[in-house]
Amino acid sequence: MQNKLALHLKSVSYMINNKKIINDISFQIELNDFVSIVGPNGSGKSTLIKLISGDIMPDNGNIDILGKGQSDWDILDLAFRRSILGQFNNLSFAFTVMDVLKMGVYPWKNKTLTVNVDNVYGKLLKVFDLDDLKDQIYTTLSGGEKQRVQLARVISQIWTSNTFNNKLLILDEPTSFLDIKHQLSLFSFLKDLNRMGLTIVMVMHDINQAVINSNKIMFLKKGKMIDFGITDLVVNDSILKEVFDVNFNIEHLKNTQTFI
Repeated sequence: MQNKLALHLKSVSYMINNKKIINDISFQIELNDFVSIVGPNGSGKSTLIKLISGDIMPDNGNIDILGKGQSDWDILDLAFRRSILGQFNNLSFAFTVMDVLKMGVYPWKNKTLTVNVDNVYGKLLKVFDLDDLKDQIYTTLSGGEKQRVQLARVISQIWTSNTFNNKLLILDEPTSFLDIKHQLSLFSFLKDLNRMGLTIVMVMHDINQAVINSNKIMFLKKGKMIDFGITDLVVNDSILKEVFDVNFNIEHLKNTQTFI
């Protein structure tokens, strides 16, 4: 029977200096979900991503990824199915944009492939508006250009020719440094991949974009999960006030297609 869950966290906690940064969090993300994780600064969003990515290990609890315990996966096999864009992606060597993009396909090693790698590069260069930059040195790019290169890299890592079922993309602040044009282009592309089966989990600061693009939303505050569920059911003025200590007009958020 095919596993129905992309992620399953069970009573996960993480502490630093006896302070719980993540406090007894449990949730399930189903295959083909498009989930936004939102909350104020210091709520534990990036720490949660680091736990899911295996960069840090929980003090308590368990994390299952695509039906297997995190520690039970072969590293390359997991990388072929789950790709992660962290909040900070520093490169100090003189790699070209193409060099960085090609780093993404390393997990394809020894896999039987049904895709042409050059076609993948061409598609992603076009989607992320990088054709004119492909031979440029990465360190000379602007912040937004670097972010687009990194987004192309992590998506190339899990690319397939037909279906993205049983594949997981995790993005921590994917719109950082992106102008409005490239933000809208990114979400249009992510929705296309989601329709092809890709499960997407992203940390977001922009509540508008979270409401517009995600079928489910998770609210974090002070290391605790305040609520998690279908966007239209859990997002309301009351919870936004509780989480962010700011008054919102939720009808305006749901009806807008741009930013406030």
